[in-house]
Amino acid sequence: MSKSFVTPYHEALSWIENYPGTGSASSLAKLLLSLWNSECSFSYRECIDNLDDTLAHLAVRVIKHFSDHGEDEDLVRVGYRVHELYPRLWDAGQAMREARAELRRQWEREQEEEIRANPDGG
Repeated sequence: MSKSFVTPYHEALSWIENYPGTGSASSLAKLLLSLWNSECSFSYRECIDNLDDTLAHLAVRVIKHFSDHGEDEDLVRVGYRVHELYPRLWDAGQAMREARAELRRQWEREQEEEIRANPDGG
């Protein structure tokens, strides 16, 4: 069944393709990548910080559509396209994920050291 309407994902992709290299295109790309794949998650604030009111409202509509429909085939297609256009954003998202994981491992090591140093909890 084909859809007779343009999703907010496609509206955002259209902006990205029409204004490549701009801060707003990069911001919308970060948002789409974050929704498409949790391994590439940017904060919402980072995704909208430099958007004007019109594009910020588009970002909200993108999120609302995701909330209502989850990862549908439109998001998958758009996500792959954004990944092709902005592979370095994907790399940045992966680097952030790896850095968070390493920080969590560090905290776990520190907690284990504290427990060994104070086995009685005090």
